[in-house]
Amino acid sequence: MTKSKILAFKTIFPLERTNLLTLDIILISITAFIILAIVAFVLASIIRRIVRARRFRELDKLRRYYQEKLKDIIYSGRIEDEAINQLKSPPGSLKFQAMEDVLFKLMEKKKYEPEIKELFKRLGYVDYYEKKLRKKNRLIKAAALDKLGRMKSAASIEKIAGELRSHDPEIITVAMKALANIGTSQSLEIILDHLPLIYEKWLITRKAAENALLKYGEKAVPFLLDYLARTDNPKIIALVLDLLSHLKNEKAWPIALNYLTHENPEVRVKSLKLLEAFANRLDLSETEKIISLLRDPVWFVRLYALRVLQQIKGNKVQYALASSLFDSHWQVRDEAARALARLGSSSLDIFLEALRYDDRYVQETICEEIEKTGFVNQLLENLRAENGEIYKKSKEILARMHALHFSTPLLEYLKDGSDEKIKEEIKAILESGSLK
Repeated sequence: MTKSKILAFKTIFPLERTNLLTLDIILISITAFIILAIVAFVLASIIRRIVRARRFRELDKLRRYYQEKLKDIIYSGRIEDEAINQLKSPPGSLKFQAMEDVLFKLMEKKKYEPEIKELFKRLGYVDYYEKKLRKKNRLIKAAALDKLGRMKSAASIEKIAGELRSHDPEIITVAMKALANIGTSQSLEIILDHLPLIYEKWLITRKAAENALLKYGEKAVPFLLDYLARTDNPKIIALVLDLLSHLKNEKAWPIALNYLTHENPEVRVKSLKLLEAFANRLDLSETEKIISLLRDPVWFVRLYALRVLQQIKGNKVQYALASSLFDSHWQVRDEAARALARLGSSSLDIFLEALRYDDRYVQETICEEIEKTGFVNQLLENLRAENGEIYKKSKEILARMHALHFSTPLLEYLKDGSDEKIKEEIKAILESGSLK
C-alpha cells in the first residue's frame, strides 16, 4: 500500500515539473514576440519618417523647379502645345503633385487666373479629379470636389451638381462650396435650383447654402430676386430675404414691403430685417405699415418692427416706440426703452409719462436702459440747462429713478463730478427723496 503511494507521487511530480517548464517557455516566447513587435513597429516608424522626409525634400525641390518654369509660361501669355507636352506627368506622381501645388499658389494672383485654369485643364488635373468623383470613399470624393472648386473648373459644374443629390451632408456641403468657388451664373443657378432639397434635410447644409450664396456677393442679387418671385415655400422665402438683408442692395428693399403681411412670421421678420438698412427711404404710408406690426401677435415680429422704426425720425414714430414700453413681452419692452433712450432729450416727455404709469416692471426697465445707454449722463447735464422745461423734466426723471433705487449715477457724480451746480441739484434730490 505504501509502495503504491510512493510510486504514484513519483509519477505525478515529474509531470508537474514538465508543466512548469512548458509554461516558462511560453511566457518567454510571448515576451520575445512582444519585444520584436515593438522593435519592428519602431523601425517601421523610423523608415516611414525617412521615406516621407525624402519625399518631401524631393517635392520641395520639384516645386521650386516648376515654380520658375510655370511662371515663365503663364507670364508669357501664350501656352504652347510643346510646353504642355514637356510638363505632362503621370497623375499621382510627385511631379504631378508639385505642379498642382505651384498652380494653386500662383492662382492667388487673380491677374493670371485664366491661364492657370487652362493649365489645370490641359495638364489633366480636371479630368483626374472628375474621375475621383466616381469613388465611393467620401474623403477621396470630398477632396476631389474641393480641388475642382479651387481650380474654378466651369466645365465640371454638372458633375459637381450631381453630388448635391447625395445622402451625405458633408459631400453636399463641399459640393456647394466648390460651386461657389467656381462663381459663375450657372453654378449659382444650380445651387438655387437645389435649394428646397438642400434646405429641408440637414441644418449643416442650410448653413452651407447660405454661406455659398453669400460668396457670390452683389452678383447674386438679380438671381435671388428672380428666384423669390418664383417660389412660394415660406422657408425659402425667409432664407432669400435674409440673404438679401446681408447684401444690402437697393433693388431688394422695395420687394421686402410685399412680405410684411405674409402669413408666416419668419418671412415677416426677414422682410423687416432687410428693411432695417433702408429705413430712411420709407415714406409715410410704408412707415405706417411697419408701425402696424407693433400689434403683431408674434413677439419677435414686434421686436424687429421696433428695430426698423428706431432708424426713422419723427414724433409719430416716437410715440409708436413709446406704446411698446407696455408690450406683453419683456424683450420688446427692453428694445423700446433702449430706442427711446438713444433719442436723447426729445424723449423726455415719453419717459416721464411712462415713469408716472403704475407699472413697476416698466418703470424699472426704463431706469435700467437710461443707465445702460448712458442717457443718464445727458439727464445730469440737463440739471444746469438754461431751458426750464428740459431742466424740470430731467430732474423729475432723476428723482423718480432715485425713488426706485436707481441712485448709483447720482452718487457717482457726487463723488467724481466737476460741476458744482449739478452736485447741488443731486444733493437736493437725495436729501428730499421728493418727486417735485
